[in-house]
Amino acid sequence: MAREDDLKLVQGVGITKRFGGVQALSDVDFEVEKGTIVGLIGPNGAGKTTLFNIVAGAIAPSSGVVRFQGEDITGWSAYKVCRRGIARTFQVTRPFGEMTCLENVAVGVVNRQPGCRRSQWTALAAECLEAVGLRDLAATEARHLNVVQKKRLEIARALATRPELLMLDEVLGGLNSQEIQEAVAFIQGLRDQRRLTILWIEHVMGAIMQATEKVIVLDQGKILTTGTPTEVVNDPRVIHAYLGD
Repeated sequence: MAREDDLKLVQGVGITKRFGGVQALSDVDFEVEKGTIVGLIGPNGAGKTTLFNIVAGAIAPSSGVVRFQGEDITGWSAYKVCRRGIARTFQVTRPFGEMTCLENVAVGVVNRQPGCRRSQWTALAAECLEAVGLRDLAATEARHLNVVQKKRLEIARALATRPELLMLDEVLGGLNSQEIQEAVAFIQGLRDQRRLTILWIEHVMGAIMQATEKVIVLDQGKILTTGTPTEVVNDPRVIHAYLGD
């Protein structure tokens, strides 16, 4: 049986100052159980992306510990965190526009496996494109993709690093209702087929209600509450945080 500390992803993490778009955080503490999809929600400016940046190694916390599978990874550089098994997507997709989809995904392969041969990264990148439904667009330059395809390419690039924890940042933004339903099923399928653990920032509450086992609510840099989707959506504090009085 795993020790309680081994389940913790973030313990007492804080950012003491707000600057350059970085939201101050205070004593943020939560765990993400292996094999689950956990939602991270909160009003705009709550600190969700700042928290992602801390876990992914883009920002060092002022206090607290980030732990992955029992190992302290606090302050690790982003590439080292990625090679340890944590990958993330970005809310605003920024693929290498002049490169093909295959080449975009190959960047992730080479980051995780420096020095691998062309035949190896080609095969692995193609497999990741297949996983997200973009195999037929492997030779297409990324600048020609539509919104849905770019979001899937973003996920393929993350998958190429062979993560155990996949962090998704608002992958449903800009999608219509049918596309959202397809994306939810796709994300659940990724978790099941690849045995991933997923931490997911999202504003589409219907998707969070449908796809997650647990939801963490962040507000003004602090954990407001944690619970099942039904518990969270009916919590008066959550309703107040989103809608006010």
